[in-house]
Amino acid sequence: MNVVKIFVQDTCPNCPPSKELGKELAKKGLNVEVHNIRTPDGLAESLMHDILSTPSTVVFKNGVKVKSYLGITPKIDELLEALT
Repeated sequence: MNVVKIFVQDTCPNCPPSKELGKELAKKGLNVEVHNIRTPDGLAESLMHDILSTPSTVVFKNGVKVKSYLGITPKIDELLEALT
């Protein structure tokens, strides 16, 4: 299964574009998970993927991590390309 996991936090000034990216990807029918690392569940998920900064995005294709964007918001075209 293809999944895009986006890691954010409420106090992150650079996170709103990543949240918008998640909404756009969901509109395109992709499976998107947005995790707030300030919550216990979000923190646990971020630690499983070695996420130390926000915003960060991890792309999984058929259950395998194929791309990570740490501390930045990727362009939607670049992210979609990682899934093809």
